[in-house]
Amino acid sequence: MMKYSCLILTNICNKHIVSLTEPHGERIVNMGVVQMRVTTELETNVRTIISYVRTASQRRISLLCFPECCLSGYIVNLAKLDYKAIAQSLIELQEVSNRFNVTLLIGTPWKSQGKIFNAAFTIKPESGIITKYYKNDLTDYDVRFFSKGTSTKSPIWNHQGVKCGVLICRDQSNPLLALRYKKNNVKVLFYLSSHHYTNREAIYKERRNRSFPIVRAAENMMYVAKSDAVGEQNGLISMGSSIIVDPQGRVIAEAENGREELLKFSL
Repeated sequence: MMKYSCLILTNICNKHIVSLTEPHGERIVNMGVVQMRVTTELETNVRTIISYVRTASQRRISLLCFPECCLSGYIVNLAKLDYKAIAQSLIELQEVSNRFNVTLLIGTPWKSQGKIFNAAFTIKPESGIITKYYKNDLTDYDVRFFSKGTSTKSPIWNHQGVKCGVLICRDQSNPLLALRYKKNNVKVLFYLSSHHYTNREAIYKERRNRSFPIVRAAENMMYVAKSDAVGEQNGLISMGSSIIVDPQGRVIAEAENGREELLKFSL
């Protein structure tokens, strides 16, 4: 296992941080989403994740959400990944969660019972993985590698008194998946995304990918916080569409195209 001394290497000084003004005299729950430059190298991605967790701890953020497949990269041959190394990375991130006292929402391919799933894990300090979710609405690319998540239940956890839920990327297109969370009085719905396209597709799909969280927030009267990847993977690019929307459908924070950012919001 790699040690923290060699993992916390990423220079965080040039990472842009967006923060809302925190109200005074109230108990505050600070959460965040990362628009992250995800590579196809596991160790590089882990280093980047840890640098953001360190920054989140300094900013008093107690829950931090990362993009879809942030450990491995999304545009890779998922059948040939080292899933033992991925499992070891999750153990390492549990130790990071413990050290910085930050709950992590991590997207990664995951192998279970001979099948590969597009997964999101909630890692809580001192508690381990408290929820797991497998992507439900698969893209044409997904079906080459991933099995469909079939659970009729959506994972919900209580973070410092705030009910939270999670979906992955194309799941945002299905209003019924978000509705499940509304029926369970979820206050914050996180989306983990990795919108990689050709250059032409990236331009005309970028606005659409920012619009879905606004629609889902307004129609379900909940906060929606979306974390997207940014950068190039094997010839395809993601411009980034990370965004935070309040229950009235108002955008309260969003990341710039092509730039790594940490978006913070407070409840």
